[in-house]
Amino acid sequence: MSVISESTAAGGGVLTKNLGNGAVMGKDDFLRLLVTQLQNQDPLNPQDPTEFTAQLAQFSSLEQLFAVNDNLGRMAQGSLEMERLSALSMIGTEAVSGSGAFSFNGNPVNLGIQLDIPAHEVSLHVLDANGRNLANIPVGAAGAGEHFVSWDGTGLNGDKLPPGNYQVVTRALNASEEIVPSKALVKSRITGVDMVGGTNWLVSNSGNFRLQDIVSVRDL
Repeated sequence: MSVISESTAAGGGVLTKNLGNGAVMGKDDFLRLLVTQLQNQDPLNPQDPTEFTAQLAQFSSLEQLFAVNDNLGRMAQGSLEMERLSALSMIGTEAVSGSGAFSFNGNPVNLGIQLDIPAHEVSLHVLDANGRNLANIPVGAAGAGEHFVSWDGTGLNGDKLPPGNYQVVTRALNASEEIVPSKALVKSRITGVDMVGGTNWLVSNSGNFRLQDIVSVRDL
């Protein structure tokens, strides 16, 4: 008996059987083949029961794979719809992103740090796309939790940085000048949602953020 292998057709998600000679057989074709085999076999010399049982087992396996494929498709669609509803429900709220990326448009931006334990010295640093440090923002000593400062765009030379996309990074040390684990934060008001390329982007006054980057949400 020829070896039968499973494959999934690109784009349509249709589960098929490859017969090994270039032909492709679907579920209905396989069932018709079994019925025809039963109708035309010699009663005095029936089909080998071992081979026939193996074919039935393959058909059962194919049915199960179809069911799994359908269930996964429904789960993925349901997850996407839930994500869209979650994103839309955040419009008008104050959200905190943990990605560190933000956009500066000339207006002050709320940049922050999250600490699990207190730190003796904390500072924030604004980098450009090439990783160059363009601004230092001292915070001082800080306890565990979230801490935010309003940055007006002033750079190292005292001039305002031009509008664009930037990254905030953190530096936290204890009294022994050892590094304290920390996370950069950006707080902004969500004003809309862009659904682009299967990704839900939260639109805010500090740039666009992915839903999975949001670490906390508060009503205004």
